[in-house]
This record gives sequence, structure tokens and C-alpha cells, in this order.
Amino acid sequence: MSSSVGQVIKPSIIGDAKSYWAMHFCSVLEALYEHKQLEFNIQKQIPFSEPKTLANFVGTSEQGFFARMRESVQNWGLQYFLCHYLASNEGVGLFKVLIDNISNNYSFDLLRNYHSYGVFVCGIDSYSGAEFLKTTNAVIFGYTQYNIQNVWEDIKYVDLCILIKRYAGDTRDSALLGEVEGNKGSKLLGSSGWGKKSSMCLFGIGVQPNGSHISVHNVRLENSVKTVVILGSEHSVIDDFHVAIGMLELFLSYNRNHKVMAVPGQSEVLEIIRGHWCQPVDQLIEVLRSFIVRADGASLGLNPITIQSVPKIIT
Repeated sequence: MSSSVGQVIKPSIIGDAKSYWAMHFCSVLEALYEHKQLEFNIQKQIPFSEPKTLANFVGTSEQGFFARMRESVQNWGLQYFLCHYLASNEGVGLFKVLIDNISNNYSFDLLRNYHSYGVFVCGIDSYSGAEFLKTTNAVIFGYTQYNIQNVWEDIKYVDLCILIKRYAGDTRDSALLGEVEGNKGSKLLGSSGWGKKSSMCLFGIGVQPNGSHISVHNVRLENSVKTVVILGSEHSVIDDFHVAIGMLELFLSYNRNHKVMAVPGQSEVLEIIRGHWCQPVDQLIEVLRSFIVRADGASLGLNPITIQSVPKIIT
């Protein structure tokens, strides 16, 4: 196993501050709402007969619940954040570097004649990720004989999927599968970190504690090459993601009207969350999504928000 010298990515400039902070807070709420593996999940915590609101989430959860799963929210929440960030004006530069590296590893220009892309949560640990697997049938890049439907069993625990759609007449649309490590990204730089991952994954993205840069590496394993993005936990974009987690923990654990020192753009988003405290969370997520500015070409959208149906009683 070998790893190439990491390519450091220059910091991006925040364009629309409200869009930027909506992206961060929306991602945390999506994780709380969609991720099944969280000990306290909005959809499974609140009884079917009650509205899925933040107020009811607090009311049906035990005291100190968020602190118990903070690290899990940082870990699994990164999947939801990347779906926004890699499709944003702030993150599109990193997206292109990631795709260029994968293209070079496989001697194929993935962005040739493409017209749109999207980044999606994938896998059965997420309500929306499970739906994505059921409804998407793109060809898996690097394994052209397979599509998502006929290798479901092999990829059901994959974290992320980048879909690239091309103009008619060119090569088929591509699905690029990847792994995400929200707390221990350095695992992806070694062969042991890929031992239990699907062999069909081409990339990994992880957060490394104490680092302040974003870097891209190509990790050469025995039978494949993985392009790995390492996000330093002290880099502003990850630090801000953790700030959003901390603020929502404060709201959910103490008082949503707790005074906080907010920066431009952030205060507007916090007021939206406060104003929707007793409204269904899926509606709040849609409102926040509407403020997020997407990069040119990132027009394939996001995972649709899921709404769990009332279980049928069999007599």
C-alpha cells in the first residue's frame, strides 16, 4: 500500500453568508431527522401520532440526550453536509479536484460532456439513503457491468454517491461511490481502513483532528486506488460545521431562545430555526434548503426528505 503526497486545496471564499450557514444547520437537522443509527432520531423518537417537530423531539427525549450522541452527529452528519458542500460555490473547487484525481486514476475524463451532477447520501443506515438505493439505477463507475440495483447487497452500507449525468449520445451516466469518516479520517489513508468497505468505493472523505488544511491523496491498495480527501478539523468549514452542531445542542438541551454571539448570515438562520420550532422538521429542512445557493452544474438536487408512514396493524 502506498499514498501519494497530498495536494493541499486553497481556502474558498464565502459568497452568500446566509446560504453558507443554512448549509451547515440544514445538514445537522437532516442527520437528526434521517439517520437511523443515531441513538435519538427525530422520526423514530416521536410517536407516529405526534408532529415531528423540534419541540416534540425535546419533549420525548431524555435530558442530556444530545451530549450522548454529539460525536455520532459529527461523524454521520458529515455525509449530509458533504451533499451540500460539494455542490456549493464554496465547495465546487474541492469537488473538481476530487473528480480530476479519480479521472486520472482511471484514465477517463469524468467531466467530459457532462451537464449536471449531484451528491447523495447512500446506504441503509439512512432513511433517505435507503430510498436512494431503491430508486437509482446509474452505472457504477469502474464497474460498468454493474448498476446500483444489481449490486445492492454489496453497497448497502456505502455512505455517499456522486451522480454525474451526461448529454445523450455520450457514455452512460456515472455513479461514484465513497466512504465518509466524520471523526477519524486518517483511517482512510491506510489499507486497514478499507478492509471492511465495499470494493466498489473509489473515494473517501474524512475529518482529521487538529489539522487546518484540506488535502487530497491517492491511496494505492493491492487492487485499486482510492482518492481520499482529508479535512482538518480546524479548517474553517469543518469548524463551522461543529459550531452549528454545538448551537443546535444548546437549543435542544437548554433553550432555543438562549442568546448566542452570531456572525452575519448565521443569526438569520437561527431565527428561522426558532420560528419553526413547533413546525414539522421536514418543512424546516425544505425552508433551509431553499436558501442554499448551488454551484453551476450541481442541478441534480438532493435526497428527497423521507416521511415514515404509520405502521399498519394486522389483525
